[in-house]
Parts: sequence; structure tokens; C-alpha cells
Amino acid sequence: MKRFAVLSLRLLAAAGPIGSPAFAQARQSWDGTWAGGWSGGTGAQFIFAGDDVIGVYWRDEYIDDAQGSVSPDGATATLTWRLGEAVLTRTGSASARATVREPGRPAASFALKKD
Repeated sequence: MKRFAVLSLRLLAAAGPIGSPAFAQARQSWDGTWAGGWSGGTGAQFIFAGDDVIGVYWRDEYIDDAQGSVSPDGATATLTWRLGEAVLTRTGSASARATVREPGRPAASFALKKD
């Protein structure tokens, strides 16, 4: 039994502290299409290839000048375009919350699901 305890402690020591990357959750990519807001009249799609934004559908049109960046931990994506910006925050592996801001309009916030 003592031998088992010593071996277990050695394995834990080799893995590093509990807060180390060995115990951290894997970073999730935004890859895919995230959509929502349809019931509130502000339907949107945010389309990613990996963590690169390749398309934004907002207010019944595709935005042609959208750019984006993803936080180092992958929890948040920030997208900007000439007349607005969106911040997407993960709430699960296939769910997120979007907040879209545009000049002269109240912010729109709604749930997203990964298609």
C-alpha cells in the first residue's frame, strides 16, 4: 500500500500543480457557424474558420468588412465592422452569448447556438 501511495505522489508531482496546463481544459475553437436572435427580430450568424471570422450576417445582410479576434483562452471573440461590433462569449461548448453594439441603437444581446 505504501508503494502505491509513493507511486501516486510521484505521478502527481510529474503532472505539476493542479492549476497547471496538465489539468486545464482544452481550449475550444470557434470553428463553425454560430446563430441566434431570430425570435427577437435581430437574427444573426457569425461564421468562423478555426478562430478566423469569415462571415457575419446581421440586419438582413452579410457584412463585407467584418474582422475579428479571439481571446487567448478562446472564451471570447470580438468582431468589428464599419457600423458596429459584436462580442461573443462562450457559455458552453456549443453555446454563446452575443452582444451587438451599433451607433445610435440600443445594444442587442441574445443567445447563440453552434450549428
